[in-house]
Amino acid sequence: MNNKKNILKVLNATLLIGCFFGYYFMGYEIDRNQSLILILIYIFLFLSSFFIIHKSLRLKKILELGILFRLIFFVSTPLLSDDFFRFIWDGMLLSNGMSPYEFTPNILIQSPIIISEFSQKLHEGMGSLSAKHYSNYPPVNQFGFFLANTIGGNSILVNIICIRILLILADLGVFWIGIKLLDFLKLDKKRIAYYFLNPLIIIELTGNLHWEGVMVFFFFMGLYLIFSHHKLMLGAVSMAVSIATKLIPLLILPVLWNYLKPKKSILFGLYSLVFLGVVFIPFFFVENNITNYLKTLKLWFNRFEFNGSLYYIIREIGYEIKGYNIIRQLAKITPYVVLAIVAVFSFFRSNKTAVSVINGMLLTLSCYFFISTTVHPWYIVTLVSLSLFTNYTYPLFWSCLIVLSYAAYGNPNFEENFYLIGLQYGIVYGVFLYELRTTKKIISSF
Repeated sequence: MNNKKNILKVLNATLLIGCFFGYYFMGYEIDRNQSLILILIYIFLFLSSFFIIHKSLRLKKILELGILFRLIFFVSTPLLSDDFFRFIWDGMLLSNGMSPYEFTPNILIQSPIIISEFSQKLHEGMGSLSAKHYSNYPPVNQFGFFLANTIGGNSILVNIICIRILLILADLGVFWIGIKLLDFLKLDKKRIAYYFLNPLIIIELTGNLHWEGVMVFFFFMGLYLIFSHHKLMLGAVSMAVSIATKLIPLLILPVLWNYLKPKKSILFGLYSLVFLGVVFIPFFFVENNITNYLKTLKLWFNRFEFNGSLYYIIREIGYEIKGYNIIRQLAKITPYVVLAIVAVFSFFRSNKTAVSVINGMLLTLSCYFFISTTVHPWYIVTLVSLSLFTNYTYPLFWSCLIVLSYAAYGNPNFEENFYLIGLQYGIVYGVFLYELRTTKKIISSF
């Protein structure tokens, strides 16, 4: 027995050291063009983390390890994403009293007002795709970018560190409020480890500086205020901030309809709209700003394509029938399909308990991503977070397998590998369909 314990201790220590070096390489040595080694290290991190999670960790240990892994990235410059250049660009504009929604970087880079070596680096770093479009980041993001640039000035690294501190604080907030929500729902509080120690969360949020963690924190806070304290107004404030970080919560808030009942649901909706107006109006008081913002959002439906699943199948059928890419035609239909999905899970499902509401939200958002034209790895952070409160594990499988989408960056022509996409979605859909058919508890307690 002692020998077995000693072996497990050595294995656990080895995996922890391996995780430390794995995150170090992800933060400082490997860029997204090195897709093979990136995928292998990520899968190692995922398997190691889940082995460590299931060694009956205490909450304190989960917190300590999660902070340690995040701090490894503290002074790194993201190598897997160039989005941070646009974050800093938007912050620079706000620091100079300019709106990030009024002009594209390609237009502004010609202006003598902001032309500098710093702005040139940002413009080159963000890439041609981002540079030719208006900003699509909502107000809460913009406030964070502004704060980072106010402190960081013309230092890219200091801007990065400031944004990273905000995102780490948000994840600590998710840890705190997630535990409270799990406790309220009478679920094992240590399930929070599936979020806090998940390599997808650590790499894409702390490492690559995506803001889904901020959205999740305010969304969880809103749910907790509504479920536990029945505080509609405060819940609406928190949800409004969540939406003003990422628009995704707009798709799943209607699932609260049957839980709150019509009268309270309408009141909650009015509160949310008022507070959204308070957050958005300062950024969109110029008429062209809202037009430009919406114009950029439309690109996700009628132009951008990456790591789709059902959409790619429909697209291939379109090629066979029409002889060309039918994304523009599909973009006209997709909003109605999305509305139908939201309506089904919101109004034709009982959703009478807090757990059933979260299940409905998870399924609604999953269906949305299943038909989406674009699914970047950080998009499914919301699915991973919602799955903590359900018996569904397919988001956890997806959080491992979605790294296969990085294979596209390793191709000189940025061509996606459809065998890997098929493998990714084949397993995800397989687990998803299996779990829909069974009612037994899928996630075991720690």
